[in-house]
Amino acid sequence: MIKKILVMLLTCCVSLLSVGQNIGINATGALPDTRAMLDIASTTSGLLIPRMTTSQRNAITSPPNGLQIYNITTNRLEIYRSTQWESMASINSGSNLVYVYSLTDLPSPASGAITLDANKMYIFSGIVNISPNYLNLNGAGLRGTDPGKDGVMSSVSGGVLRSTGVSVFIENLAVIPFSGSTKAYDLADASGTKFCNIFSGCSVVEIGVPSLGVGQVSGFKAITMVKNYWSCTDGIKVTGTMGKFASAYNFITGITNGGAGIEFLSGLTVDDIDLSNNYFVYTGQTGVKVNTGATIDRGRMTTNMFRGVTTYITGFDSYTPEWEMRQNTNVPNSGAIGSLYVNNNSASTSIPTLSTFYKIAGATTSINQKRFTATNNRFTYTGKDMITAKILVVIGAKAPSNNSDFSIAIAKNGTVISIPNGSMAATNSNQSFQITLETEVDLMTNDYIEVFIRRNNNNTSSLTVEELQFRVTD
Repeated sequence: MIKKILVMLLTCCVSLLSVGQNIGINATGALPDTRAMLDIASTTSGLLIPRMTTSQRNAITSPPNGLQIYNITTNRLEIYRSTQWESMASINSGSNLVYVYSLTDLPSPASGAITLDANKMYIFSGIVNISPNYLNLNGAGLRGTDPGKDGVMSSVSGGVLRSTGVSVFIENLAVIPFSGSTKAYDLADASGTKFCNIFSGCSVVEIGVPSLGVGQVSGFKAITMVKNYWSCTDGIKVTGTMGKFASAYNFITGITNGGAGIEFLSGLTVDDIDLSNNYFVYTGQTGVKVNTGATIDRGRMTTNMFRGVTTYITGFDSYTPEWEMRQNTNVPNSGAIGSLYVNNNSASTSIPTLSTFYKIAGATTSINQKRFTATNNRFTYTGKDMITAKILVVIGAKAPSNNSDFSIAIAKNGTVISIPNGSMAATNSNQSFQITLETEVDLMTNDYIEVFIRRNNNNTSSLTVEELQFRVTD
């Protein structure tokens, strides 16, 4: 009798129905779906699969593909796929996205290297400690959702993120180098065909342990580092042969022990450098450093700010020919300036042919040359960009005879620009006179300019120009 009662109670609570090879478990007596081997229905209860620790999971011998457990060590659903256990959160059928919550969501390390799948985008949630390993990006992308909370941390010796010969894409992902021998990046491309993009929110932050800092990038067709925060002992180091390096809107702080916010190493050969709107905030040290041996075709610095930094720039300045400076804190704007003169000149200028210009002779002294080199009565422009040079010339002499009449003009690359010129009124013999000329001339790299003179009547065929003032600015 008791047995019958128990059976009746169980029947009232759950209906277990078998139709062919389909099994249904429910409280209503509904038949199982014919397409399901097991059909469980409830509005008050769930399905509880096996629960175990990571060690217990790893003790399962030869797990089949698709085996599922709930890992109570990581508090995540996991499934065995191919050769490893993976978090269900990291598996998205038909997508290239891999969600990373811990080391177990990444490929297994081999000799310290975690080599990522080149076809995947790895999205990190929280700070994932991969010590003592590093990530070999292998062409994979890295992202975080919240750059203040998502990132990767390691105490590995060398770069936490490394790549060779592939393009790099990182966004909203912090890196914490967690030892004195660790740096955030070691990214290289010797082919000059790949791109390195380290975009908004890619912080490099030390948390109580000094490190080697941001690290190094080498080569690439173009490197772009934009809107990042670096708070570490040393900044980024740039080397190799590359097309373009751009750093913009980066906040750089914490630099110590002789470091620099941005440093261009001696092995660098680069077409273009663009540094704009970066904020350097630390005490002492250097802002931007160019080492001897770095070859830069064109460089530009605009609206960068320095606060507390002792040496804003070193290894170059506002007048280095390949650099243009505009509106940087306490760094002069670039320009081209030249000045030369002669006083008490005794060299005679021969003017054998009437109405023909000849270069004024004499040993001149040059002062304050910026993007010009100067020799006797000659400026050579050394800048990279074309300028319109403003020129002022004043000469002083004594008339060699009655009715002396002379004109001066500028010659560019040995060819006289006859208009405009500066002239004088006819004077008596031994009378002192001055001639002034103001004009403008377009100059390209290696163009040179000189002051020429001619006689306008049949007086003497030579003249000693005792004084010459020759100035040029852009």
